[in-house]
Amino acid sequence: MTDSRIQRLLAEVLLPLIGVIAWNWSFDFMCWFYAIDVFINALVGIIRHRRFHTSTGLWLPWLEFAVVILLVGLSGKNYWDSWIDFLAYKDMGIAQGYVLIPLVLLNEWMRWKLEQRTHRVMFSSNETHLMKIIGFTLLGVFMIFVQAPLGASLIFLGVLTLVNLISKSIIIVK
Repeated sequence: MTDSRIQRLLAEVLLPLIGVIAWNWSFDFMCWFYAIDVFINALVGIIRHRRFHTSTGLWLPWLEFAVVILLVGLSGKNYWDSWIDFLAYKDMGIAQGYVLIPLVLLNEWMRWKLEQRTHRVMFSSNETHLMKIIGFTLLGVFMIFVQAPLGASLIFLGVLTLVNLISKSIIIVK
């Protein structure tokens, strides 16, 4: 799989989709999972990729993170309670939050090792972040008028799928 769109689609959409279908992840749970991924990517982007980004490219991931956190609030739950529920959610006796955070960190570490091996730096394009921000903002408007958690989850995954299919989500710099 050399196409970065397919890799990002699998990483950003497949696990949350399985979570919604098989493990009954709530909308806010899925948002927390995605927010952690965006947070780690934004942090790594500042530390490692700043010389390849414009100033816009450095703050767009943080805006995407903020919009996703806002979606958690629009889901009708208290932020702190929702975060604790994320960390404590158990399936098969294992708290999933404590498993998913290391998975996100492992994913970022594997990407870093791949960058070292290939001598290429990979990061998301500004257009990709903008499309996600717009899609998530429209989802927020939907959530204000329609309280449909499953519908919100599917729209969230639809935004991620569409953006990953129509954009070159990873820029590779030699």
